[in-house]
Amino acid sequence: MGLFARWKSRLKPGAVGADCVLLWLLWLSVEQQAAKGSQINALFGVTYNSTVNAENETIYAFNHTVSRNQTDGVRVWVNLQSENPKSPVLVVVRQKQAVLSFQVPLILRGLYQRKYQYTQVGRTLCQPPTHGMSENQLFYVDVSTLSIFGISYQLRVSHVESFTLLTNTKFSFTATPSQPQYFKYVFPDGVDTVIVKVNSQITFPCSVMSIQDIQCPVYDLDNNVAFIGMYQTMTTTAAITVQRKDFPSNSFYVIVVVKTEDEACGGPLKFYPLLPDKLMDPGNRSKTLDVVVTPAINSEVYIFGMLFCFGIFLSFYVLTVTAACTQAVLLMGATFISVYAGKGLASASPCEYGSFGKSVCNLCRDSFCP
Repeated sequence: MGLFARWKSRLKPGAVGADCVLLWLLWLSVEQQAAKGSQINALFGVTYNSTVNAENETIYAFNHTVSRNQTDGVRVWVNLQSENPKSPVLVVVRQKQAVLSFQVPLILRGLYQRKYQYTQVGRTLCQPPTHGMSENQLFYVDVSTLSIFGISYQLRVSHVESFTLLTNTKFSFTATPSQPQYFKYVFPDGVDTVIVKVNSQITFPCSVMSIQDIQCPVYDLDNNVAFIGMYQTMTTTAAITVQRKDFPSNSFYVIVVVKTEDEACGGPLKFYPLLPDKLMDPGNRSKTLDVVVTPAINSEVYIFGMLFCFGIFLSFYVLTVTAACTQAVLLMGATFISVYAGKGLASASPCEYGSFGKSVCNLCRDSFCP
């Protein structure tokens, strides 16, 4: 009390009003900070329409159940409604063991560093592992920007239909350069090798199919899909053989990415002026594809086929040698009969020098013919 009294006695009469103003400004700053980081308990499958600027950041909190025996894909879709914003919108997805971030509009580079701008972006979240049979996990989607003007956007988080592929079951989907797709496949019991096949009814736009291990992050954009795993460019059909021994988790991801340009697939390259700061028109690069995973021929079938072919050639060889030996024996028997019959000069034996049958006789002796 004595210290407070001494501090109060030192204040001038006009200082109390100044302190009130400082306290009010401090309270207002705290309120603005609270408003800047507003959080919404969001729901799956609901489209949220909102506006963001440098003074307003929105955090969407999602709660979902993760099971060890079942993997449900989660997809984040953002559509920018404001035209030609001065600053991009930054979307950051914070998960338990992974972080995914991207900007909208999304800028992808093509050949000669051409820039293509996409105002709609869709990304699939990498699923973190779970130690229990099932557990509830929270993840957050932060939407922010440095623009002083408001930028309107749409946000939707939904579950991916048929995220886990089934054997011999075809699944159709649509992909674009800014909205790649990937799915998970688990080897069933008794299957060690499978063939992953992706088909499309149209040739262009050029696409890439990639096989990657189950790990985060997943490289599913045109500028990084070739970093790891196996990949193959495609127009209408692509197929990759995958073996269980190459994936310790007995599962893998199938990623399909649509490229920004068709030059990698032998397609034409449109003429654009080489202006480094000019954004190119991406055009309509949506492509509908279907994927199917089928078991490949196992090693037993290969071995059986090889033995079957070897048996056919061996049977022809045995039949040829048997026929030659039989013919040689018949010729030798006819010669001996003519000699013993006392007809004078005996005909030349097929086994004498210069006769054609000598080689056959040698073949018979080598083949243990009598």
